[in-house]
Amino acid sequence: MKKLMICAICATCALPVLAQSTILPSRSGTIFGPTGLFSVPTADVLTARKFQIGTHFGRDLSTVAANAGIANFVEVGVSYLDRDDADNRTIANAKVQFIPTGFENLKIGVGVIDIAKAVERTGYIVLTTRAKVPPDVEDTVSQIILHAGYGTGLFREKIIGGAEGVLDGKWRLILEYDGDNLNGGLRYSHDEYLRLQAGILRNQLFFSAGYTLEF
Repeated sequence: MKKLMICAICATCALPVLAQSTILPSRSGTIFGPTGLFSVPTADVLTARKFQIGTHFGRDLSTVAANAGIANFVEVGVSYLDRDDADNRTIANAKVQFIPTGFENLKIGVGVIDIAKAVERTGYIVLTTRAKVPPDVEDTVSQIILHAGYGTGLFREKIIGGAEGVLDGKWRLILEYDGDNLNGGLRYSHDEYLRLQAGILRNQLFFSAGYTLEF
């Protein structure tokens, strides 16, 4: 299953990229803080003056996190981890986004989770792009967003990534590979501010919520 997921991510990344898109990213914090899918960060960041608070509830781990965009391409945050099998910890994260000249639909995110090494310092690099939707699913999926990269520490020095299928203006089907597990679930964007998520993460049910403010 792991090899299949890695091959699927690599294969889908070769799909033609759409030249134009009117669908904006549905930014939400991950279990460890940075903007991303469920546990895997993406190249997306909160823009300047945006502030997001979020919570995650799982069987063995619950978190409370806050992220802020301090510039259009720089995001910083802090997360409190409530762990059932270990001491609780507070970790900090930071991410920088790059958009290569001439590649407006390609974003690169480089970041660090747990900067002070309270649990396990983790570096990562992730590429995010949009792919052409196969004609036979266009009536159901309006856009496919792909993420692929590599992470150390929490991601076990392995390939990480995932995909988002935009079902309509509010719902997204998300699959991700975190270097060890294949996770999946749904994200609901109620409006520009409120995000709700539910699914399977590390073979456990989870629920999370996030709210975005401007300062």
